[in-house]
Amino acid sequence: MIQKSGFSIRFLGQNSFILMDSRGFSIAIDPYLSDWCASRGKDKIPTPKSRLFPPPIAPEDLDVDLVLLTHSHCDHADPETLRALAGKGHIRIAGPRDALKVAEKAGISAERLRLIHPGEEITFYSKPGMLAAAEQIRRSSESPSEGGIRIKATFALPTDGTDLNHVGYLIRFSDGSTFWNTGDTAWCDLLPVLASREVCKTIAEWNGGTGPDVMAVCINAGYGNLSHWDASRLAGAAQTRYVVPAHWDLFPHNSLNPEPFKTSLEKNAPDSMYFLMERDRVYHYENGQLEPAE
Repeated sequence: MIQKSGFSIRFLGQNSFILMDSRGFSIAIDPYLSDWCASRGKDKIPTPKSRLFPPPIAPEDLDVDLVLLTHSHCDHADPETLRALAGKGHIRIAGPRDALKVAEKAGISAERLRLIHPGEEITFYSKPGMLAAAEQIRRSSESPSEGGIRIKATFALPTDGTDLNHVGYLIRFSDGSTFWNTGDTAWCDLLPVLASREVCKTIAEWNGGTGPDVMAVCINAGYGNLSHWDASRLAGAAQTRYVVPAHWDLFPHNSLNPEPFKTSLEKNAPDSMYFLMERDRVYHYENGQLEPAE
């Protein structure tokens, strides 16, 4: 279902989201639609890294205009999901270096890949055909007023030494609505500074707003990620309207109750609204309201 304005959000668990603009342009962020972290594409024996629930959709059923990868860890850049997208030439893949290496190894052709760095802005357009898609990927200087989806890669502090190229994504939809996914990030004192100076500044330049309309932030604390307390501090610095907890529900060894995050938000981001999404349910953001789709 496409709205007249705003955008839709479908949470698939972990940090996997499918977003759709009111004009029909669709984006998947970190689609993890397999059990690769446990099986490596081979063994099906349950391990501490096995999923707690099956993928909401099969990898081969994912059909979007653009996939954004935040980094190369397999629950974000999933080789099995990316392999299923190799034959879908209209789908473009953007991300930092190590994540794109995973996509390339999975069979995604080079003309469909777009390297993106923290601080870089790109406008993506939806047109049929691989050649048109490759041309549009390079049109990074176009104005968002021409109907494209504006995307800015934001700084994320790597959580370990296996990938030093993490990013988040700030997205401006065609009506000016904004969504920020922080990606996996460790805490540092620079994070809230960049949220207030760069994220909020960018949104002010885009649409005159003060902060993201919707923010999805990791809260699990495991493997170096933000704790619920630090995630709430970041949300407060970003002056976001709605805050969606992410990266808390998928693995038996790395899951938690998201409710303490709500309490932390009340302390550190009292003007932000906690919004816990049901898995595989579609929500719409429009005219300042985030609600389940009818």
